[in-house]
Amino acid sequence: MPKELERKNLIEELGVHFEKKYNFPPLAARIYSQLILTEEDGLTFEDCLSKRGASKSSISTSLNLLLQLETITYFTKSGDRKRYFKISDNNTFFLNKLEDNLKNIIQERVIIKKVEDYNKTYNTKKYRENNKKTKLFLNYLDDNEKLLKHTIEVLHLSKI
Repeated sequence: MPKELERKNLIEELGVHFEKKYNFPPLAARIYSQLILTEEDGLTFEDCLSKRGASKSSISTSLNLLLQLETITYFTKSGDRKRYFKISDNNTFFLNKLEDNLKNIIQERVIIKKVEDYNKTYNTKKYRENNKKTKLFLNYLDDNEKLLKHTIEVLHLSKI
């Protein structure tokens, strides 16, 4: 498969992933994907406009959203008034996603424990029937919480 066709297909695949997984609007997801895969130092507004074929206002809105989410940043070149957009260097996107996952795991554990405590007090038969599965699931959540906390700490401390 030619390189450009492969890149185009991967941009689309990544875009769909960012839409589903991170609730990015379609155009913002495609621009972000384009920035991930570009071989250039950064893309200008005009580059995004020509590569995506969307309206100026749609491109502007999408770039501003990605800037607000800190998934991208921009820089300028001496003597050039254009802004060049690139993927953010500060790990913010990954940190935010890991921290969201950590919050979800903590919330999941809290609700599972409440159900377990309720059943232990008011429905002992169900408590006994589910006890092994519940403990196994809680251990899974604990292991994932530890791994997430470690990964978040490493990202905070490093310049990976």
